[in-house]
Amino acid sequence: MFWEDSREKMNLNIYIRKTEPKDLPFVITAERHPDNSPYVYQWSDEEHLAALANPNLRHYVIADKPTETLMGYVILDDVLNTSHTINLRRIVITQKGQGIGKIVLELIKELAFKELNAHRLWLDVFTDNEKAYQMYLKSGFKQEGLLRESYLRKGQYTSQYIMSILKTEWK
Repeated sequence: MFWEDSREKMNLNIYIRKTEPKDLPFVITAERHPDNSPYVYQWSDEEHLAALANPNLRHYVIADKPTETLMGYVILDDVLNTSHTINLRRIVITQKGQGIGKIVLELIKELAFKELNAHRLWLDVFTDNEKAYQMYLKSGFKQEGLLRESYLRKGQYTSQYIMSILKTEWK
């Protein structure tokens, strides 16, 4: 798989693979962890299971190659979009502060632009998730707009930035 080849070229031990049903307990635990839950939408077990069979979604786990330890997960949405615009719906990293998110973003961009032939990869990020916002900027994403008070979280409205990167900006 090309994303494993890319990892080897970058001399890394991190790769992404399609999520399997046996991985879902890890995914649910990671999503609901207090470090992650304020920043990602919460899906039920059934929603994650349905996503594995949905041809318009790609659900991946992030793993360490030598140990196969799971370190997070990624969901890409709208992969069959006729305008070749893919949504990075979710990225959750369980081992923070180690540069894993940066590596995974590079793997995701390569996957989206090479394998899935995306023209545009976009995401939303909560405005109070400054670390993720800065990581996306450093990874080449551009802020396109602001969804003001677009999500109700624990009784408070929060805003989201819309960000994207084009295939021509990726290279």
